[in-house]
Amino acid sequence: MTMYKRLLIIIGIVAVAVILFWYFSAVQEAFYDTAIFFERYVRQNELLGFFIFLLIAILSALLSPLTNIPLIPVAVALWGVAPTMIILFIGWIIGDIIAYYAGRHIGGPLFRYIISIKRFDKWVVEIQKHTRFYMLLLLRIALPAELGYAFGIMRYPFAKYMAITFLAEIPFVLITTYASEAILAGERLKFFSLIAVLIAVFLVAMHIVRERKTTE
Repeated sequence: MTMYKRLLIIIGIVAVAVILFWYFSAVQEAFYDTAIFFERYVRQNELLGFFIFLLIAILSALLSPLTNIPLIPVAVALWGVAPTMIILFIGWIIGDIIAYYAGRHIGGPLFRYIISIKRFDKWVVEIQKHTRFYMLLLLRIALPAELGYAFGIMRYPFAKYMAITFLAEIPFVLITTYASEAILAGERLKFFSLIAVLIAVFLVAMHIVRERKTTE
């Protein structure tokens, strides 16, 4: 399955879940019961609650960039937009750093368990073809966060990798957090506008990368 199809499927599932949340009171009640449960737990163990959400964000960057999406609305309901955004961003960055150094120091054996060798080889070829900073940034946006493993195993300069990673993660953090706020507030236009922006960013990045590939 291509990344494009994968993204559309995930966005479709999220959109269906959001519509169910807006139009079915039972779904809303289940969500707020879950949020209340976590709120009581977090009040008793606030630091642990922050740490658990941070750990989930780190793991999502290592395994799949969208695995913690369902928890973001809960975090927004508990802590608000700004704290959620900060924790999410820090978690993804830490995960990206771990992925880079895991690729750099462990290399091939790691990918047999996390990523298929065929997919990894394709990522390596893409990075080797696109050496310019802006093209690697677009490639990082168009491909999964797990691309950090490939940057590491190729020993791409860490400072440049971090600059690419920071710039690539910022729009996704902003969009996912504000979209979660829109879900809770029932702001339908804002939510679907943000989703449209997310899809547009992804498609533009992928289009430029593909166009560049055909001209080389």
